[in-house]
Amino acid sequence: MNRRLKISVRDHGRKSHAFVGALAAAGHTFQPDGEVDILLLDLDPPYLLHKRLLDTYSEMGAKIILYPHGGGGPQLSYEGLWAPDARVFANLVTGPGHAEYLRRIDYPAQVHSIGWTYCDQLPFRTCEDVRNVVFAPWHPNGDGSMTDVQRDWNTKAFEQLLASPFKITVRHIGTLEQNGLWKAEGVTYVNGRTSAQNTEMDRADAVVAADGTYPTIAVARGVPTVVYGQGVMAIGFPGETPKLMPDRPELYWDYAQYPYDLANGDLETLVRTAARTEATAWRRRYVGEDFDPLKFVRLVERIMSEDPDAPVHIDETRSHTTLALADELVENPALLKAYCNTYGPEDDASLLLWAPGVPAEELLAMAETAIETSGVDPNRLPDMLLAPLAGSPKVDAALAERADTLLSEWPAAGRIGALPRFASALAAR
Repeated sequence: MNRRLKISVRDHGRKSHAFVGALAAAGHTFQPDGEVDILLLDLDPPYLLHKRLLDTYSEMGAKIILYPHGGGGPQLSYEGLWAPDARVFANLVTGPGHAEYLRRIDYPAQVHSIGWTYCDQLPFRTCEDVRNVVFAPWHPNGDGSMTDVQRDWNTKAFEQLLASPFKITVRHIGTLEQNGLWKAEGVTYVNGRTSAQNTEMDRADAVVAADGTYPTIAVARGVPTVVYGQGVMAIGFPGETPKLMPDRPELYWDYAQYPYDLANGDLETLVRTAARTEATAWRRRYVGEDFDPLKFVRLVERIMSEDPDAPVHIDETRSHTTLALADELVENPALLKAYCNTYGPEDDASLLLWAPGVPAEELLAMAETAIETSGVDPNRLPDMLLAPLAGSPKVDAALAERADTLLSEWPAAGRIGALPRFASALAAR
């Protein structure tokens, strides 16, 4: 794109800085008001400032693009708090797991996975003798308020930590009383507003934290981590009682849930288990690849230049086409092996690989991983094609029209969810 884009941004806790920096370095300009091409926004709730921004910029014809509001599992706001705003043009998410979650709930806008921006990633560091644990409770709102549910969970988690043999460092934002905590003998307290997010976790053997950005940074830094409060939808007005579970967890909860959760067992046992075994699948889904500024700029420029009415392009396939979700094949390579036991390179059949919103290079890496771990002879691979396409209902419909069967064991979602499953079709032959 030769034209410089004019962009307005609503920053949330400096979380837009990586994206602003990449676009500014590419020569695009930022202005706080006036006519612009893009509004970069962290969320699309029909409340207060966000609603005003959505109304203002959509009326002027700007494309509204959402950037990640925070780290962690998928943003559950659409599962009971508010409906996706139809004026959002694109939703940029951190990892392939976020995009897959949005596919499963039939999210209406296009979705792209753009990578991790919160810190440098480090390998997992196993700890056989956990001694020092950082505790990061839910923090209060800007006015000091917090729901009773969140405060009670902070209190209960702290009580369990005090009963454990670990040396505890509490990293808190707001007063201890606001957090539902108190001064306890032998505990170190750190003001989270005056300490970098990774300072304490990098010195600790493990982290225990309320679900959200902080524990996800710990996972990205390779720190053994236990969370609590998953599924609590806490966005809203002070005084509201948060929803404790989203509306349709059966569609994605097994896929979205971080495995080491205080709801699932004794704290000390969970911490020691988490310190021995990394949550590799969850990290791959929700931390994902490192952010690439150049790829990000090219993506935004492509979003702005593409014709929204243009048909979805899918390469030609053979007479019988099977669609597979590349993200699923990485974790369940037996599916690929079953397909390759049925079709070979000489057959009039194609396997089409897609992961919503995943760029071509990452999609290719997923395919290569699945091939390697499946044990399939790479010299006897059937016809396979990559579909590096956005996540969107339009893409979903185009793939469903092209494919005859779906190679998947995941819950049915969207138009492709109505396709005959490969195993069932095979049994019926």
